[in-house]
Amino acid sequence: MTQRTLAARLTDLGRTPDVVEVDLPEPGEDEVVVDLHFAALNPLDTYVVDGAVGGVAARPRTLGVEGAGLCEGRPVVVHGAGIGIVRDGTWAERVIAPRDALVPVPAGVTLAAAASAAVVGTTAIRVTGDLGRVGGDDRVLVLGAGGGVGLAVISLCRAAGARVWGQTARSEKAKAVTAAGAEAVVAVTSAELADAVEGLAPTVVFDALGGAFTATAVELLAEGGRLISYGTSADPRSSVPMRVLYRKNLTLAGYGGVGEPPARIRAGTELALRAMLDGSLVVPVHEVQPLRGVGAALLALTSRSAAGKVLLDVRS
Repeated sequence: MTQRTLAARLTDLGRTPDVVEVDLPEPGEDEVVVDLHFAALNPLDTYVVDGAVGGVAARPRTLGVEGAGLCEGRPVVVHGAGIGIVRDGTWAERVIAPRDALVPVPAGVTLAAAASAAVVGTTAIRVTGDLGRVGGDDRVLVLGAGGGVGLAVISLCRAAGARVWGQTARSEKAKAVTAAGAEAVVAVTSAELADAVEGLAPTVVFDALGGAFTATAVELLAEGGRLISYGTSADPRSSVPMRVLYRKNLTLAGYGGVGEPPARIRAGTELALRAMLDGSLVVPVHEVQPLRGVGAALLALTSRSAAGKVLLDVRS
């Protein structure tokens, strides 16, 4: 008997997905059915909606690049293998996924928390550890600190013993930034940033914003500092003062997880889940919407009003 599932389906590029009931295909070789509980929203999903990513893939199809649920009675994270980009994704009650796209969730990590491990969790792990090499002697400035990744980065930097400052353009997010572990919050624009953190001389800046923020970060960094870019939500264009960059012996590194090989994507999710378990990685949840509330959930993401992650409870 054919199974049915409620799913948020992309029919037309640039439009809110339609929540409809559809037939679930039979699993192919090395594929399984996952009964999903929670799915996360990420900026990548908005790129898929607009057609900037996966725009040539067949439609209609189900969106959502990560989620968590049960497979054969065991809790798992679902991510990778083109899920939510070129094949049906996690904004649904059920999804057919390759076994290689599943990562076991350790006991002690909730499915709601695990739903953000693959994208936000992995990004935070990679930028703070592999690229930022944050330690107890560092002074860290997190730009875009009120977003899901920004808050997760703060928690990992604090766990490493660093001192952390957070920047947000929205003063209403200051409480969440402080709660994540930042000792100070500056609610400022790019033009105001330099004056707001005068004298800080950060050794590491995490930049999710781009534009004028990136140029200012180069000016602010201490000698030998590291600038880690993982987003351009303010502006994809930036004019970096290159003479300052090389004369201060700065390191500029970027992270974009979509292009990583499957084994590394999986390893990052495993690391994030372990960090969630030991408490060093915390990904605050701003709101949880039912599946039929996907439009409101997308608005919370695109308006940048969410202080933390936006999740879908796909069972409701």
